Amino acid sequence: MIHKLKYKIYGSSSKGNSVQINDVLCDIGVPFKQIEEALYSVNYILLTHTHSDHVKPATYKKIRKLFPNIKIIGNWEVSRKYPCDIICNAGYPVKIGPYTFNPFLAPHNVLVYGYTWKWWGQEIIYVTDTYSLENAPDIEYDWFFVEANHDERKMQEINNKNYGYDAYSGAMRHLSTQQAQAFYYSHRRTLDSPWIRLHKSARFY
Repeated sequence: MIHKLKYKIYGSSSKGNSVQINDVLCDIGVPFKQIEEALYSVNYILLTHTHSDHVKPATYKKIRKLFPNIKIIGNWEVSRKYPCDIICNAGYPVKIGPYTFNPFLAPHNVLVYGYTWKWWGQEIIYVTDTYSLENAPDIEYDWFFVEANHDERKMQEINNKNYGYDAYSGAMRHLSTQQAQAFYYSHRRTLDSPWIRLHKSARFY
């Protein structure tokens, strides 16, 4: 029997992030109404870090109140602000229900974790908001939910331009399309392994 993975992106940008992969929801940085219907089929929530576009305070509170059976997993920095059912540490697998989630450090400007896990023999990786995949497990993956924030060539062109904010430094905290692509090509199990590109910059992708 072939088990088909299902996913849905509710948000994947600086305006809000939340991606459902089967019964696992990665981040809740969008309005509650946007994911309310999905929560009835969610058993686990993985929180990557504390930034408000990944954990929206009002959404967290409503989930805790209305869906108390959903297990929330996050790192110690996340849990200090948003109490989690399980506090994870990079390098220490979290076994819960049918899954073993493997958190790994994703360098950013706060403590960010990416996660890998297996579903019916298929290896999944989810990571966004990082400038390096050096800590990602060096294995072959069937599904890639990996950030592809910006085109390196575009960033070189705008280094000295004024956008009202430091666009270049901001982008350097994220994974470029070229970095993500190199990881994808060197870690895909088959030529058909899907890569779902996350957190794409509206201006520099």
